[in-house]
Amino acid sequence: MTVAKEMFAAGPGCAAANGLLNSFETTKVKLQLHNAAKPVYNVPTTRGVLMQIAKEEGIVRGLMTPGLSASLTRSMLYGAYRVGLYSTAKEHLAGDGDPTLGDRMLSGMFTGGLGAVLSCPLDVVRTRMQADSGLIKNGKYVTGLRKGYSVRYRTMMSSFMTILKNEGLREGLYRGSSVTIARASLLNGAQLASYDTLKRWVDPNRDYEGLPLHFSCALASGVIAQTVVMPVDTIKSKVMMGEGWKSVAHAIHQNGPMWLYRGWLPACTGQGCIMVLQMPLIEEFRRILGLGAM
Repeated sequence: MTVAKEMFAAGPGCAAANGLLNSFETTKVKLQLHNAAKPVYNVPTTRGVLMQIAKEEGIVRGLMTPGLSASLTRSMLYGAYRVGLYSTAKEHLAGDGDPTLGDRMLSGMFTGGLGAVLSCPLDVVRTRMQADSGLIKNGKYVTGLRKGYSVRYRTMMSSFMTILKNEGLREGLYRGSSVTIARASLLNGAQLASYDTLKRWVDPNRDYEGLPLHFSCALASGVIAQTVVMPVDTIKSKVMMGEGWKSVAHAIHQNGPMWLYRGWLPACTGQGCIMVLQMPLIEEFRRILGLGAM
């Protein structure tokens, strides 16, 4: 029953945070997939891409809603496993003693990887819907990365079925699953371990458990985790699109070594903001359900 409560507390908190900050995810994906040889965005920076999308497509339609349904569904499922099972995994590893940093990191990596295995198809759908998004006229995009091309993905379910029909399960919905699982394991391990460790370092006796502590530790852990995982995150977006992908070496040769950190600013902004919404919400849901703080 306790594990079920922890999973229930984590899912809605993760979904709410990711849904509110979907704009950063949309900007990050478009920036990562922007082709310097065939530029679509006049200024290929975080601010430039964000401003051009907002101007051409509108803030809501262009930034806030692309892939939103898939993002919310994925967050509910992924969050329930990656955060909801973390405390149980950590206590199991620690046994009768206090969890070490290694215990926290391994627990986060395990639960993050497990959640990614289950939610990978939704991640592919979300990434493609965000990458393809743009204004449509006569069945073709007139803005965005697929300007001039026909519309492929309209809704979450139709996108799911289109990918499954045309590409299959392994090469379509589970495309790049190894990268996705590696990314989720690293991100969740760094994220939860740093949040957990920072809380205990700042407040070892738990005298100040509350919003200020949760907020500050969540923000720091978001930036730490995204910086650690950024190269894998960029590769994941490229692999999931399945277009013009050869290898990491080829991509770096085409775009330069800093390509691996392209989109770092919106990614860190998004991850930091997600964490400062997500972790206090999860902590509050835990309190309401009669669970202790993480």
